[in-house]
Amino acid sequence: MQSTHVEQRPRHPLTVRRLATTPLIRQDMKRPKPKSLLREVAYERFKAELFKRNLVPGQFVSQVELCTLLDVPLGPTREALKRLEAESLVKLIPQRGIQIADIGVTLIHEAFEFRTVLELAAIRRFVHTVDDAGLDELERATMAVQQRMAGRSDVDPRLLDAALQVDWGMHNLIVEAVGNRIMMSAHQQNFDKIKMIRLHGRSPRYLPLAMEEHLAVIAALKARDADRAAAALEHHLQCAERRALGL
Repeated sequence: MQSTHVEQRPRHPLTVRRLATTPLIRQDMKRPKPKSLLREVAYERFKAELFKRNLVPGQFVSQVELCTLLDVPLGPTREALKRLEAESLVKLIPQRGIQIADIGVTLIHEAFEFRTVLELAAIRRFVHTVDDAGLDELERATMAVQQRMAGRSDVDPRLLDAALQVDWGMHNLIVEAVGNRIMMSAHQQNFDKIKMIRLHGRSPRYLPLAMEEHLAVIAALKARDADRAAAALEHHLQCAERRALGL
């Protein structure tokens, strides 16, 4: 029986050089980001600066000032501004510049009205889909914030941020439970306005009241009572709107 000899071919020299040479990889990593990606970076950084209170509702800024703040070139920043204007977070005013959306009665009412319609529909599904462990964790997080804020006349900024994350987290969970991407996208755009309203208009002293209202919603959810959960959530949203209006 003849033995079969398979001749091994040497690796192509070019392949070996590419595998062994790192500068080619580094050069690829240093390529400038495409304009579409930079547009997304500008969009997300704008919202981050808004929620960090570095941009104030009603404030006017120039395109140059905004590019400097966001550390993004002018072209992608302009593209991001079109999207931000479509979402009513800014107004582009000729000869004056960019105005950050102002917080007024109409904005507050419309944002909360839309939110109420969306969340009341969502919570009726959430009550049947959320598991006990998820509700227990939500309750623990809410009670922990409530206890940390008890008896305090002032609120540490880190505690305020933690409280807001717990607050926003429950509402996001309720809407996400529906599993509708269009609904979630609309909720997220509207919730950006709610965040802006809260961060720039609501006193931290109201947060313990909000946490108490959240606990009433969670108790109804744990009882698997859809009507009671919807009623508790509607009461919470009505109270939140009144607080945002300063009533």
